[in-house]
Amino acid sequence: MSTINNLNVDKENTTTLDYDSTAYDAYRPTYSSRLYTKIYEYHTSHSSAFSTALDVATGTGSVARELSKTFQQVYANDISQDMISSASAFNSSNIQYSVSAAEDLSQFQDSTFDLVTIATALHWTDSEKFFKEAWRVLKQNGTLAIFGYSSSHIVNGYPTATKEFKKFTLETFGDYSDPRIVLIDNMYRDIVIPDELFKNIIWERNEYDEKEGKMNDGECYLSKEWSVEQLKNFMKTWSLYRSYMSKCQKENQEIEDPVDKLFEKLKEKEGWTEEQILKISWSFVLGLAEKN
Repeated sequence: MSTINNLNVDKENTTTLDYDSTAYDAYRPTYSSRLYTKIYEYHTSHSSAFSTALDVATGTGSVARELSKTFQQVYANDISQDMISSASAFNSSNIQYSVSAAEDLSQFQDSTFDLVTIATALHWTDSEKFFKEAWRVLKQNGTLAIFGYSSSHIVNGYPTATKEFKKFTLETFGDYSDPRIVLIDNMYRDIVIPDELFKNIIWERNEYDEKEGKMNDGECYLSKEWSVEQLKNFMKTWSLYRSYMSKCQKENQEIEDPVDKLFEKLKEKEGWTEEQILKISWSFVLGLAEKN
């Protein structure tokens, strides 16, 4: 029996964030194998089924592709057709993509999935509606995995540069920031997984300690060794950056690229070169829950 009721999802009145899917796929960090091991260990504590998984708000599909290595069949949705088109280009035989909002999973039947994931996207949703839909499509004793990383990054060993990045984001892009970003920067402490729908709820948080100038001692689920140029390209995938540049272009303002300007300043201050490798980390949150 098919798990999808209707792939022609009605997309009227939906809104999408301003992302370039090609740059997003090329320069956004991917999640570590440690994260997936943690999720699968939790799942096997109450279920032995690895048949079907759903990745909600899949973006360009990096989580879906990782899940497809373990699950027999993976489904993935996103509200952006551009993102789904980019994800579909990878031609994974056991992944099926569809376009819909996270809060509307009506194309999927009840009790379909062993695992539902949502990565760095819960804050963009109506979480109450999403939790109800996730509960509906999960099988009995299925697992919900919520995870994500903060909007600001940490350059390990460079506390001054780390502060500069945060200051730059607030001062340059503050007017373009969405208040929902506060939810992920607070590591989803303001979001409650409803215990009438889920049980055995656990949260793990690995965060940057500004006073100590380093990450705390929790499990590090997201860190990368990137060149200075890679880090710069990552920042240019931000919706804040794209909104800022778009506004300036519409107003015919001739401005110097603010990200380029920041990196020229930091290269002089820290002695960096474009090719220099930096260790980048992000504050990270993982929430796991079992369907009641």
